[in-house]
Amino acid sequence: MQPGDANGPPEQVVNCRCVTVGVLAGFNEAWKGKVYPEYAKEITPDVLDAEGLDGTLSEILAGSYAQFNSEKTVDIINKQKPMNPEVIKRVKESLLKKGTILDQSVEIDKYLESRGKEGITYSDGTIIMHTKVSASGFFEELIHYGQIKNGRAIYGDERNTILMEIEAKEKLIRNKKSYDITDYEIEILTDSLNWYKNSLDILEKGGA
Repeated sequence: MQPGDANGPPEQVVNCRCVTVGVLAGFNEAWKGKVYPEYAKEITPDVLDAEGLDGTLSEILAGSYAQFNSEKTVDIINKQKPMNPEVIKRVKESLLKKGTILDQSVEIDKYLESRGKEGITYSDGTIIMHTKVSASGFFEELIHYGQIKNGRAIYGDERNTILMEIEAKEKLIRNKKSYDITDYEIEILTDSLNWYKNSLDILEKGGA
């Protein structure tokens, strides 16, 4: 069976939120000791062949970002003031009236930290967030939720995904005062924004 398997029994697939996470063989060994984001610019199809890595350029870039961002996410969670729980509660109630679930739990925390994320918004609009989500993490997922509901986020379209990430991060940076985002979060958002812009540049030059 696999997540969302239509052939599975109801008790195992109804409301299933399992996901499949790919792991690229050799990534950690090949890039051990390299410093992000500098080494992301070194990754080219020729380098992938030379290192014997199995995966497209875009998959490798995604892996490198997750590896780097995992440490930064834990930093934000541990050092920054978490989003006001009353605000989260009100948003949860509002979303639920629209048929959308915003879920948080200790198990979700562990999963998100392993992915280097404070939150994830899935293609059906379901949102999961860390129980200590920061203001930037909270509002970013709401921006992604809006992109999905407005039909602008196209599942499986890599270029579109990158553009939606760029749009969200630029909006967060522009509205940092309104969203009460800390300087440290802005620093991480800027790093992330530059990474996505670099990835878009590589993608449009035919590297993926």
